[in-house]
Amino acid sequence: MSLRTSAMQSDAPADPARARTVLVVDDDRGTADTLCELLQLAGYRTLVAYDGDEGVAVALRERPPCVILDLHMPRMGGVLACTRVRQQVDRRDMKLVALTGSDNALDREAAELAGFDHFLVKPVMLSALLLLLSPA
Repeated sequence: MSLRTSAMQSDAPADPARARTVLVVDDDRGTADTLCELLQLAGYRTLVAYDGDEGVAVALRERPPCVILDLHMPRMGGVLACTRVRQQVDRRDMKLVALTGSDNALDREAAELAGFDHFLVKPVMLSALLLLLSPA
């Protein structure tokens, strides 16, 4: 299996508000907050967490249909956070998007093995992100 780079497809959740919810997890508060603001302007409800531990807790509690995880965070990085979420949430119920500042083969391989659905490199083109978030 390889990470997809085209639009993600799944059945839309029954709750329309939940269907447009995205959790952003990044230790860089400026990046996380800016990404949330851009998503809100595009009509999404956003949740934010500033470290992997908090991100896992919010993902499991809120069950958003999409989580964007920075790969490189102190304490718990995105790969471990993804693995923990994937242990409890089926792929069909939550899309996980890796976000990183470095585009290298090791990060891509680790992301794929952890269970990420997509891999994005910073700075993210908003149009590419919105395409990933669209239902089909």
